[in-house]
Amino acid sequence: MESNTPETSEQTAPTAQSEADKLVQDDLNKLIGTALGVAGDQLESHGAFLPVGLVLTHEGDLHLVAVSPNAVEGEGEEELDADQMVADLFEALSQQREQNRAAAVVCDIHLPDDATDAIHVMAEHSTGVSVSAVRPYRQAPTGWEFGNPFLEAGETAIWA
Repeated sequence: MESNTPETSEQTAPTAQSEADKLVQDDLNKLIGTALGVAGDQLESHGAFLPVGLVLTHEGDLHLVAVSPNAVEGEGEEELDADQMVADLFEALSQQREQNRAAAVVCDIHLPDDATDAIHVMAEHSTGVSVSAVRPYRQAPTGWEFGNPFLEAGETAIWA
């Protein structure tokens, strides 16, 4: 009987691991998909979007996290400091990390090599997995055009 126990454990361990990996992947896909959708909707409705955060709670609920925009003095007018807003979002999400199993920050970036802007989603899971999604966009005469999103390795900042 004892000789069967390790064999059974070895056989079930990969299944448990692959189920855990699938959960992490599903959580990150949910965050990235929602973030890209929210940013795309804001672009189509308002022509711009502010950086926001998304969290996935331990119960599986998805919540939006926002911070107050910071203004910097520009030439004759105040401009939003999006970089500071992103930093504030990461700080807020880090402070809330015990209540969540995954989180993401979405912001607008410029891709100089492609001479276009893009929606940038930085998603992170409490297990230490981190990924970024980038979706180029541009305004065309017929409306907003979105490129295919691509993924790249992310940096751990919330659960660091």
